[in-house]
Amino acid sequence: MSRSISHVDNYLSEIINTRKLELVSQQQDGSRHDDLLSRFMKKKESYSDKYLKYVALNFILAGRDTSSVAMSWFFWLVSLNPRVEEKIITEICTVLIKTRGTNVTKWTDEPLTFDEIDQLAYLKAALSETLRLYPSVPEDSKYVVANDVLPDGTFVPSGSNVTYSIYSVGRMKFIWGEDCLEFKPERWLEENRDEICNQYKFVAFNAGPRICLGKDLAYLQMKSITASILLRHRLTVAPGHRVEQKMSLTLFMKFGLKMDVHRRDLTLPVEKVVNEMRNYESCGKSEIIGTNDGNYGEVKLVAGMA
Repeated sequence: MSRSISHVDNYLSEIINTRKLELVSQQQDGSRHDDLLSRFMKKKESYSDKYLKYVALNFILAGRDTSSVAMSWFFWLVSLNPRVEEKIITEICTVLIKTRGTNVTKWTDEPLTFDEIDQLAYLKAALSETLRLYPSVPEDSKYVVANDVLPDGTFVPSGSNVTYSIYSVGRMKFIWGEDCLEFKPERWLEENRDEICNQYKFVAFNAGPRICLGKDLAYLQMKSITASILLRHRLTVAPGHRVEQKMSLTLFMKFGLKMDVHRRDLTLPVEKVVNEMRNYESCGKSEIIGTNDGNYGEVKLVAGMA
C-alpha cells in the first residue's frame, strides 16, 4: 500500500511540475492551457503543491465516471424539456452580455471564467434536479460500528450494514411533493429551498460528516462543460436511440447516449435579454445590468451563431 501511495504521489508531482513548465512556456510562445488544473495554478491565490495534488487526484479518481454520467442524464433531460433549455441559454446570455458585451462572435474566444460560472444559478439548479432524479451513485451503504437506533426506532446492531437507495429518496412524494417525477429546476430556486433541499433530503453527494469533499468541484466541472456545450450547440437524441438505465454501482446509460449536434443560433436569446435589460433601465433598475462597453445597439448585426 505504501509503495502504491508513493507511486501515485510521484505521478501527481510529475503532472504538476510539467504543467508549471508548460504555463511558463505558454507565456513566452502564446500557446494556451485552459484545463481546470491550469486554472487553479493561474488564480491569484497561491495554492501549495500539496493542495494541487489533491485537486488533480480528485480529477483522476473521484470525478470521472460520476460527473460524466450526471452530464449524460442532464443533456438527455434538457433535450426533452425545451423550456428548461431556453432558460439555461437565457441565463448564460445574460451573464455574458454583462461581462463580454453583445458581440457573440467573441463569446467563445475565451472559456467561461470562474466568476461567470458562479453566476449560473439556474444551470446549477438543473444539474441538481438531474442528480435528484438520476443520482450518479444510486445507492449507498454504511457499516455500523456500534449498536444504534435509527430515528424511526429501528435497532441496528454493531457489525451490520445499512443500505439506502439514493435513487428512491429523490423520487418520494412526501419529500419532494406530487410533482416529484417532473424535471423541475425551479424547485431549487424557491425561497424555501433550504428547507426543501437540505443535505439529508438531497443525498446525491452523501450528507453530514461524510458529505462528498468534491461536491463544489463537481459542480464547477459540470457547469463549465455544460455551459460551454450548450452555448455552442443544441443537442437532440439520435432517432431510434434507446435511453435506458443500467443499474450498477454507477447509474450508467445502458446503451450510452447518442445525440445529434446542431449549431446554436443565439440571435433570438440575445435580443430577448437585451430587450429585458432595456426595460429594466427604463424602470430605473439599471444597477442590475451592465456590459463591457455599455452598448446594447445593433444586436441583429452581431448576434448569430456562436
